Amino acid sequence: MTEKILKKIYLKVWRQKDAKSQGQFVTYTVENISTDTSFLETLDILNNRLLKEGEDPITFDHDCREGICGTCSLYINGRPHGPGTDITTCQLHMREFKDGETI
Repeated sequence: MTEKILKKIYLKVWRQKDAKSQGQFVTYTVENISTDTSFLETLDILNNRLLKEGEDPITFDHDCREGICGTCSLYINGRPHGPGTDITTCQLHMREFKDGETI
């Protein structure tokens, strides 16, 4: 499979400081992501940028990143683990999404 680059995607993430604070969706732009990149790696790339900008990273559970432990359960586009079938979130790659898509 040939690697392609998603020039721009938008990640709409629920942010809430704590249980007492009101939460909201925040949309982040991520640019130039390889379609071979996993969804969790994309979150890592975004988190590195957020930390450099002095913002709080997006927190999510993960452990093995090999589809074994089941820790990486995220709701993506209204579905547990995202659009794939019979895969965990760490097995979801950006090739499942289109350039310019909001996730």
